[in-house]
Amino acid sequence: MSHPHFDYILAGAGAAGLSLAYRLAAPEFSGKRILLIDRSAKQENDRTWCFWETGAGIFEEVIFRSWHQVWFHGPEQSCELALAPYHYKMIRGVDFYHFTLEKIRKSPHITVMKAEIYDIGTQQGKSVVDCSEGTFTADWTFSSLLSNEEIHEAKKGLFLWQHFKGWVIDSEKPVFDPGRPVFMDFRVPQEDGSCFVYVLPFDEHQALVEFTVFSEEVWDKTTYDLYLKAYLKKFTTVTDYNIRQTELGRIPMASHHFPVHEGNTVFLGTAGGQTKGSTGYTFQNIQRHSEAIADALLKGKPPLIRPSRWKKRFRLYDHTLLRVLCKGYYKGAPLFERLFTRNPSQRILRFLDETSTLPEEIQLMNSVPRRIFAKAVAEQLLKG
Repeated sequence: MSHPHFDYILAGAGAAGLSLAYRLAAPEFSGKRILLIDRSAKQENDRTWCFWETGAGIFEEVIFRSWHQVWFHGPEQSCELALAPYHYKMIRGVDFYHFTLEKIRKSPHITVMKAEIYDIGTQQGKSVVDCSEGTFTADWTFSSLLSNEEIHEAKKGLFLWQHFKGWVIDSEKPVFDPGRPVFMDFRVPQEDGSCFVYVLPFDEHQALVEFTVFSEEVWDKTTYDLYLKAYLKKFTTVTDYNIRQTELGRIPMASHHFPVHEGNTVFLGTAGGQTKGSTGYTFQNIQRHSEAIADALLKGKPPLIRPSRWKKRFRLYDHTLLRVLCKGYYKGAPLFERLFTRNPSQRILRFLDETSTLPEEIQLMNSVPRRIFAKAVAEQLLKG
């Protein structure tokens, strides 16, 4: 039996799938047949993405808020971080979905389908996608769907969940400073892993307040509410407020080698190893990965993007920090305090972006407990 064939299928329309589809909507790909599948219509404001960059990025039109300085609060010390030439930027999910899907739907070579995906495989040199709307084949399928089996494998190594719940709140009184967001606040209880809050003010009356945890297990939904209420009472002047919106999520932080591809399926986003194992940051890695895939396809090359040998050193750094946190060699709160109070913010952001130089990385290493980290590095090298 023959199935409808496409040049490329994109399985999943989250940040990774839509970032790649947005690039494939360009006129240069007009000769290709492309199918984008997701079970959701993507009309809800279900999440936000925060990241930093210099200058205007590809999604500059949908930046909801942007800041050039932020506050960091550790258990003992606080500091205001001047980020220039970086800006810390925020994109709301609903704006991102609308912006990307508008361009995608206007591209006649792309078909957008709402369907439940059951299985993705490779047969006779073609990718085969089985979903609730039928079975389709493609030269390549790009999947951001993270399977339970892959998470099970990831948990065999170093593994933490970064899990969080956020409230967008309206305050009756003008209590927020729109120009002074809180990037990380570790003054909260550290009873279960590493915990911090960030506060992103939209104006004097409204802000996103989010409680984030690095731990082995995800919390019950109501537990975050207790800590969010306690934080607002202790560290802000907010008294009367309404919860306008909530967001809830979890991101795996793992030493696991997530596969680049399996047969003719190329993995995107967290499923493709684009989540930074030590911090959970993903959005900008997705953009670099999507751009590299689109460039490879334009050149007629296989879209199998692997890090250079030199860039692989950041994997060792990530896994070392993850090992320190997982094994409890040093607590997350004082560790991040040392990093942010003993280094220029630009050095840290370049390091997290994996664009830092070796001398900068040595300076960062000198700001953390060297004996503890040397032990973790040695263990990591032995584990491989």
